[in-house]
Amino acid sequence: MLEYSLEDAKKLLTQNIAAATRNLGYVEHDLDFLRDQFTTTEVNMARVFNWDVKRRVAAKATAK
Repeated sequence: MLEYSLEDAKKLLTQNIAAATRNLGYVEHDLDFLRDQFTTTEVNMARVFNWDVKRRVAAKATAK
């Protein structure tokens, strides 16, 4: 078990809080990027689906 003086403990905890805050900023940035990627992927999937529906409708219309 470790024992710190009050000054050393305060210094260590301050450093830990600073590092945790910095890492939180990185994680939030990464989450924003991933949200954008999810949105882009969902839009692209919808566009491909709609294209396929139009293609099938056109193929069905020319088959008649």
